[in-house]
Amino acid sequence: MKASSLFPWVSAGLLLLANIAFGSFLHSQDTASQFIWMLAAVYVVCECSVLSICWQPVRDFILKGFKSDVGYAVMVIAIASSAVILVTWVQIFGYFLVMLAAALLLRIDLFTRRIGTAPSFVAMLLISFLGMAISWLPLLFQNRPT
Repeated sequence: MKASSLFPWVSAGLLLLANIAFGSFLHSQDTASQFIWMLAAVYVVCECSVLSICWQPVRDFILKGFKSDVGYAVMVIAIASSAVILVTWVQIFGYFLVMLAAALLLRIDLFTRRIGTAPSFVAMLLISFLGMAISWLPLLFQNRPT
């Protein structure tokens, strides 16, 4: 078996650890309700889809945004708003950046191994959700009846 055909375990492990850390962060917050967990799951699905199966439409949308004056103005406002969110919620934004970077690294590894977009989406999604699920283990063991 060639080395290029092996699954990229290092980048997959980084994505897993990033999602475990994010899940642990959500557990540490007193305000982390079911709605917050659903938003986190939606973010994971959106992140994985944008980096794999929806890459072309998202790229085209962003590039079209810079081709007109109105689109350019909207993109500048969106980037400025993102900068405000970054400064305001620097801790949670850091988790999002780490998860995005780890997912992007895995996507690049999968792309260089010529794995298609649909299998890449499934692999990234499963690893991300597995990481968030693993973050529940300490709570389950902590609340176990003795």
